[in-house]
Amino acid sequence: MSAGDFGFAATRAAFAGLAAPTATDIVIHGTRLLKAVNGDCRIAIAGSATTDMIARAVAVAAVQEGFAPLVHQAPFGAWRQEALAPNSALHGFAPDIVVLATDWRDVVADLALDASAAIVNAATGAAISAHRQAWAALHADAANLRIIQHLPAAPSTGFTGIAELRVPASPRRQIAAFRDAILEAGPDIVFLDTFDLEEDAGAWFGAKLPFAQAALPTYLARFRAALRTATGRTKKVLVLDLDNTLWGGVIGDDGLDGIVLGPESARGEAFAAFQSYAKALAARGIVLAVCSKNDPAIASIGLGHPHSILSRSDFAAFECSWDDKATGLRRISETLNLGLDALVFVDDNPAECALVRTELPDVTVIDLGEDPADFVARLDYGNWFASQTFSAEDRSRRQAYQARAQASAALAQAADLDSFLRSLGMRSKVFRADGPALARVAQLEGKTNQFNLTTRRYSETAVRDFADSPESVVLAATLADSFGDHSLVSSLIGVVKDESFWIESWLMSCRVFSRTLEQFFMRAVIEQARLLGAKQIVGQYTPSAKNAVVADLYARLGFTEIEPGKTWQRDLEKPSDDLVTFVASHD
Repeated sequence: MSAGDFGFAATRAAFAGLAAPTATDIVIHGTRLLKAVNGDCRIAIAGSATTDMIARAVAVAAVQEGFAPLVHQAPFGAWRQEALAPNSALHGFAPDIVVLATDWRDVVADLALDASAAIVNAATGAAISAHRQAWAALHADAANLRIIQHLPAAPSTGFTGIAELRVPASPRRQIAAFRDAILEAGPDIVFLDTFDLEEDAGAWFGAKLPFAQAALPTYLARFRAALRTATGRTKKVLVLDLDNTLWGGVIGDDGLDGIVLGPESARGEAFAAFQSYAKALAARGIVLAVCSKNDPAIASIGLGHPHSILSRSDFAAFECSWDDKATGLRRISETLNLGLDALVFVDDNPAECALVRTELPDVTVIDLGEDPADFVARLDYGNWFASQTFSAEDRSRRQAYQARAQASAALAQAADLDSFLRSLGMRSKVFRADGPALARVAQLEGKTNQFNLTTRRYSETAVRDFADSPESVVLAATLADSFGDHSLVSSLIGVVKDESFWIESWLMSCRVFSRTLEQFFMRAVIEQARLLGAKQIVGQYTPSAKNAVVADLYARLGFTEIEPGKTWQRDLEKPSDDLVTFVASHD
């Protein structure tokens, strides 16, 4: 296909749950777009190889993720020219997302094997510089543009084997150095790893295809993960069945001694390995939950097995009843205050999987099959929990959601809301974000959907620019209560224009909704706005599919509506004692 624009349309149902598309799965309708759940998405692709195959995979992945994609392909091999030239067709397309499909041929320099370290470093630096220049040129047009950058793999040619790993100038070592350096160079870039995508020499020489068509299923799964990251729609919760998922057998029938788990058999080892995988995900910030048809009194007994890797305390939600699993998943969503699309549900029972897919299409459902030896691979293949970075908040997320669940349970038993909020002993600190806190603010920008007033999603570079500017401020708030320390849970970017303090972005973690933290935070914002010489605070609300929860936020905070449904203003001469909060200052 020649360079240009084309639209792909297909029903979400046509692709739901597919590991990979086939030729008959793809329906092309010229430029007519499907009105999908998440709206239209303009994606431009530029690379050093033929991108036709990638473009089709990108379009299918976007449809699978609920978007109606319009895709633009840059001319063959012209990724740098298209990125650097402000009047190029790529810039004219005004994409929301740019995919830079570069590979090892754009990185590996033809160096003598005895080239000095300085020469090798200079070659790596030149490759890094070329990519960074392209990123900067793309962002110059649109600061909120998201870039998905292919992370190149080493060429498959082995040459002299292990000896290649000892020579800095070898292609393998050059690629390794480039990969390490580029990950540090791009905090705002979403990387897509092309490691182990099978090469096909015939496809390269015949059509300049970057990898074999047989690798498309793997590429598709990885691109879907990158797209979720780029659009702030990451999966956050792994919901597990119990019987024949975490152990072999039925705990209610077989008892603790009768279930299969541990080193006594190959099957038992496989169940233990799956538990270890889930435990490792939890250590990386993925929230674990249980949804099981079981007697709640005995459901967790299996977790007391001597070879169980997981314990009851690993789960932030534990939903066991004889209700159908769709009902249980809805309750988990409510308990954790997360959308259904944040959940990945795994079960060994195909009938249960089919029911959840039908009743809750937003939930990602993984049918584990019958062989526990395949469980890890079946779940891991989809890259459902792929992330670009780790933070301290990621590592403590399980405890934070457990604290929320405990608070919800306490609320259900409280006499009234005010007494409950007082009993939490909440403490917060609002401060100007700097250093590591700015990286956490950028993470909130990328992931927060519900308490997100404008959904503008500023990059880490943009956040740091706001923090460095004398006309703007980046504020952050922490929260701790009697159930635990929730760390940095809210951020706000404000800019002073013509004596008005404009709220460019205001985010808050769903873990701490309805705690009056927003009132506490607004008091601090008022103080900061006064210090910056503003006479009023102006806030905007841009509705999205998920942020209806804050549609009336400014009205609740004493703002006056000046543009119906869009813009509110609060006069700074007005005292802030109307902002009643149960949060105390924590220094």
